[in-house]
Amino acid sequence: MRQKIYSFILTGFMTFGVCGFSYSQDLSSTLIKKIENEISLAFDKSIKAGERLDVTGISECINDSLKTGFIDNGFYFKSFEELMVGFKSGIKGLEYQKFNIDTKKITVLSENSVLLTTNGNFSAKVFDGRMLTGQFAWTFVYSKINGKWKVIHSHMSNPKS
Repeated sequence: MRQKIYSFILTGFMTFGVCGFSYSQDLSSTLIKKIENEISLAFDKSIKAGERLDVTGISECINDSLKTGFIDNGFYFKSFEELMVGFKSGIKGLEYQKFNIDTKKITVLSENSVLLTTNGNFSAKVFDGRMLTGQFAWTFVYSKINGKWKVIHSHMSNPKS
């Protein structure tokens, strides 16, 4: 009797193990390249909106339905809306900003999840003519939601030069 129980348990583990392996398939290089291109376009769209200080355009690139939180310069924000309160006040008096990307790395985690890390420098023109400059390092987590790539989490830093 004991041997039958062990055989049943072993058969169960093997069945679930084989089923698990049959569903865990690698993505093709063609699909990875397609996803990387889609993410590059989505990222470029958000950069252009940021350079124009376009709050609506920036918001269109985000989906906060999962409430994953956002981090900006060591501060945690429970929602994208909370993060944007500080952004909106921070851009008052700015004419525009410009981002120069030094490094951009896109890592496809799955068909619906991507990690993008980037760094570079920025400049911002104040209405009085002054130019502000600095560096940035960002991490964005993208998820494909309703057929569109959206940022669901970000971690942004402006290291001191």
